[in-house]
Amino acid sequence: MLAAAAQPGAAGCAYSAGGMARWNISGDTVTLEERGRRSPTQWLRQNSLRIAVILGLAEAIAAWLYGFKFLMMVIGVAAVFGYLNIRHRLPNAVRRPLWVVMMAQAIAGLLVPAVYAGIAIAVVVGTIMLLVLILVMLGDRRR
Repeated sequence: MLAAAAQPGAAGCAYSAGGMARWNISGDTVTLEERGRRSPTQWLRQNSLRIAVILGLAEAIAAWLYGFKFLMMVIGVAAVFGYLNIRHRLPNAVRRPLWVVMMAQAIAGLLVPAVYAGIAIAVVVGTIMLLVLILVMLGDRRR
């Protein structure tokens, strides 16, 4: 049992992988402290972009389903311009939540036209590929 405890990596062992004991050579006392609770403001600051993206995606899907495709883009532009005009006059406690809402509006305003642009690009690429394949097929006919 004593031999198992002296093995590197054994459970409950004070030895490192090289067989040497771990020493606190800094001279500082090592203490474990409980992590303090985060305030809601700190949590919002850390997760604001994630919240804005999720809200923006949800708004874009809702706008697409209910037919507010291009109105969402206008609302997004107006919301961002409005935020840029009033952000300096707002206290910090209001500025961050308002930033999340305005960023969600901007993301929703961008996603709806981006989907249509992606579909248009796919149609153009598909058409070019079909034209090239038709030319290949016509060239194969001559053989």
